[in-house]
Amino acid sequence: MGLWDKLKQASKWRGQDSYSRYKGKREYERKRADRDREQAEAGATRGREKAERERGYDERYTRERESDTGSE
Repeated sequence: MGLWDKLKQASKWRGQDSYSRYKGKREYERKRADRDREQAEAGATRGREKAERERGYDERYTRERESDTGSE
């Protein structure tokens, strides 16, 4: 990388809109982290609900089988 390239790169951070770019990037990253966290929580909730539903089905079918075998 030549001197000219280094000067171009350094001038990008000293421009008028450099703070707004920095601020926008931080805001974007914060929102993305929030979105990821919400999606993870929603996925965990769905997983717990599914497991609970399956457990209820298993219990119900077990009771039905027991009642069927008891009546025979």
